[in-house]
Amino acid sequence: MASPMNPTSVSRNMSSHFSRTLGESASSHAFLASSSSVTALSVEFVAKPQAAHRVESAIPAALTGALQNVSGFAGCLVMVSEQEARLVTVITLWVGSDRVKQCRENVRWVHKLLAPYVDRCLRVQTLAAHCPGLPGLDLHMNFENDSSPVLCRSTEDETACVA
Repeated sequence: MASPMNPTSVSRNMSSHFSRTLGESASSHAFLASSSSVTALSVEFVAKPQAAHRVESAIPAALTGALQNVSGFAGCLVMVSEQEARLVTVITLWVGSDRVKQCRENVRWVHKLLAPYVDRCLRVQTLAAHCPGLPGLDLHMNFENDSSPVLCRSTEDETACVA
């Protein structure tokens, strides 16, 4: 059974996490900009009990629908813990020369889009994403059949994609 929580304190808790992400130092900005071709915004949270069963489908649709035309947005991942279905990590992926800037400018949108599902925010961080085992990794959105992000690995001979 979930403990009763004051929604105002949850909102303040999430806002403080997002504010700290927005206020990262210039040295971390330089690291993110130069060390990777992908910037990731990771949000770890405990889902509301009534929302836990739908985060896997609702969050990607909400994020993709809102951010699909935003420069640099390359998709999102929603990961749900096997041990506790309410423990969720959402990662938005950002590419391009201004990926760090775009990530930071849109962190508030991500916050607002996740708010209906968040019971308690655990951690928010911006990361430089590295995929050394996947050379030629291209991140793009596939809107032909649905709004699911797709990760693709391209070589001269073939392209393999995973939804």
